[in-house]
Amino acid sequence: MRSVGAVIPLVAGIAIATLNVYHPAVPISPKTVAAPPVNHTLVLTAHDYAFSGLPTRVSAGWVTVRMINAGKELHMFASVSVPAGMTTASLLDSLLRGNSTKDLTEWGGPNAVAPGDTATVTMFLPAGKYAVGCFVDSPDGKTHFMKGMLGSFEVVASTDKGVPPVSDRTALLSTYAIAMDGGALTKGSHVIAVRNTTKATHDLLVLKVLPGHTAAQAFKWLENPYVGSPAAVPIGGTTGIHLDETTYVQARFTPGTYILVCMMSTNHKRHFMLGMKKVITVSAT
Repeated sequence: MRSVGAVIPLVAGIAIATLNVYHPAVPISPKTVAAPPVNHTLVLTAHDYAFSGLPTRVSAGWVTVRMINAGKELHMFASVSVPAGMTTASLLDSLLRGNSTKDLTEWGGPNAVAPGDTATVTMFLPAGKYAVGCFVDSPDGKTHFMKGMLGSFEVVASTDKGVPPVSDRTALLSTYAIAMDGGALTKGSHVIAVRNTTKATHDLLVLKVLPGHTAAQAFKWLENPYVGSPAAVPIGGTTGIHLDETTYVQARFTPGTYILVCMMSTNHKRHFMLGMKKVITVSAT
């Protein structure tokens, strides 16, 4: 697993009843005011190395996680449901010990967010128990998760499931390829529906190639990002998602060259190194 989930306080609606003024000839008649909608947006902050703004309970349904990176390193927000037969504590302990935990179901969240930047992802969370964490590697080789950047929450049943944002592009993840429909990307803000079409867990990271570099150089740099100067900067994406899961990634594109990659690993090989990558160009017009 390379991701661990989100944490979201959702405000349950409360029906408010008022009574008519009593009159001997008129029975008491309560009036019911429509319950306010559940808040399905979580705003949290990533620090070096902790999350702030993580509640203990989340309402089930479509949840938008907006993460602000207030640290000096990249950070991500990954979510995983606790498997049957395990407790949240035992799952976190197993992951901290570096044990291989099979059959984990990942639900997404904001992928690598640059310092000072903000990323937004919407995903559907059913009721259950979840663990969250940041699985970015520090220059010393330790993941932020191992340094204490983790947490947990419970998703509780809710009648208000919310709605996902309207997308204008779709990215389909397979083993090992990324396909995008909707035509060429234009400059400005876009919402990309990211769907995993295979049994293997995949993520999606969108990076803008920095001036003076090529897409090929950016791919090469990603193989060992702590060697040499950066060749690209992340602008959005989702952490790992399971088969048939769809998350919605919001990102703003400016003219330039972008690369789309899957940073998950199989047999110690990043999926983008196995062909799961794509180059797109955003024109100035």
